[in-house]
Amino acid sequence: MALTGDLSTFNFVDIFQVIARDRKSGILMVEWKDMTVAYYVKDGELVFARPVDKVYRVYAERHFDSLLNKLRISKDKLYKTIEKFFLPRLNNREGIFSFTLGFIKYDSDVPVYIHIEELIMRASRTLTPEEIERKISDEMLTFETSADVEEKLGKVKLTPEEEKVLSLVDGERTVGEIKRIAEMDDLTVGRALYGLLAAGFIRRKKREVKPKLSITLDLLTKIIEKIKVL
Repeated sequence: MALTGDLSTFNFVDIFQVIARDRKSGILMVEWKDMTVAYYVKDGELVFARPVDKVYRVYAERHFDSLLNKLRISKDKLYKTIEKFFLPRLNNREGIFSFTLGFIKYDSDVPVYIHIEELIMRASRTLTPEEIERKISDEMLTFETSADVEEKLGKVKLTPEEEKVLSLVDGERTVGEIKRIAEMDDLTVGRALYGLLAAGFIRRKKREVKPKLSITLDLLTKIIEKIKVL
């Protein structure tokens, strides 16, 4: 899988949704205006970030432990690189990105500081009305909670607003009804729904298709016979 694009049209919520869904390992490169940063992903989780001067060097260093030794970074300090080179840029829309599978070999004990679901929710809080409109435009949409919603809740710290919106998702209420009941501005509700959907807390409920009326051959024959005698 190769995922490339411009952050002005493909935001981090959508990028991380793809990464979280596939649970693959690889490197997410982002060319910001002021620097290029390599974000290391293991099994769908962001574990490390570092600025690079030459892109090709990232793909030349294949073993994660060897890289950390070279950079003199201990695993218990990896979270600081995410805090410094990623979290402050969540709402930055000026950058070109590419996510490429493989290239780096991880050991099994790489710690996860912030789960990908948490990053999705944080990124969703910066979405613009135009971005929300792309996915939450129909107020007649109905959502239901996912089967593993409780497991995901253990990985994320939702805001009170997001908790309330999630509590209103019951498989029956439409987006319009949730907005009215929530008593929040539409942008806050839209951001919460977008994030919860991308992080896998909720999913679209398929509309029930009413079965078409069927007619048996025997009944059809009787109707035709009655028509003939009229």
